[in-house]
Amino acid sequence: MIHEASGWMIGRAIRIGAQAMAAARVETSVSGLENIPGDGPVLLLARHYHYLFDGVVLLVSVPRPIHIMVAVDWVKNRYARRLLTLAARMVRWPSVVRSDAPRAGVDQGRYHRTVLRESVELLAEGRLLVVFPEGYPNIDRHYTPKTRPEEMLPFKAGFVAIAVAAEKRLGARVPIVPAGFRYTKARHWRAELHIGEAVYVEDWDSRWSLIERMERRIAELSGLSATRPQPKGGSTPRESSPADASAPQSSAPIHRV
Repeated sequence: MIHEASGWMIGRAIRIGAQAMAAARVETSVSGLENIPGDGPVLLLARHYHYLFDGVVLLVSVPRPIHIMVAVDWVKNRYARRLLTLAARMVRWPSVVRSDAPRAGVDQGRYHRTVLRESVELLAEGRLLVVFPEGYPNIDRHYTPKTRPEEMLPFKAGFVAIAVAAEKRLGARVPIVPAGFRYTKARHWRAELHIGEAVYVEDWDSRWSLIERMERRIAELSGLSATRPQPKGGSTPRESSPADASAPQSSAPIHRV
């Protein structure tokens, strides 16, 4: 009970802090909120542009409570990293160590197992989980591999594993909702959040085709061109075209059993 109360208080403080920061530093406009179901599990995938403002905009814009998957590998001091992980756990924000991050003193395997379990539990409870599939923002105080202001990185496949595992646990579909950010800066930052219609795992023959479709849709919502050329044979939903048999390993069928 004490842990739950502390988590609620921290979560409330985070939301109040986000509202204050948005009022002072970020002008926000939002479209497509009607595409987020009012209840039940939602996996929201967003472009990652700003290390701080992306979360702030989502916290003040989405009417439902949200849980954001956060990277903790940028904290080099292991004690500080443990403290950050504990704080994230109290508000039930899954903590992840990025696969291409420096590994010194970090048990990546433990983080990967934990983040999958925690993410599936949140969705199984009917909560809204936010994931940034690129892994890195365009603007970061510490490190980002992005070299251009409008660059988008290829999406990592972890969100598909989360969706598949959650659907198996629930015995029901989980909406995967795309969201794009557009930023401009004059005197203050201006952030536009555009939310698209949900898609579902069952609409796609392979993990690669689902990932590629979400890359393209989120790029469109962000006012960008797609990050990859369309593969030979296409990556359209099952109703339109079969999966390309010559695609790389990530095009393996999506297993749900």
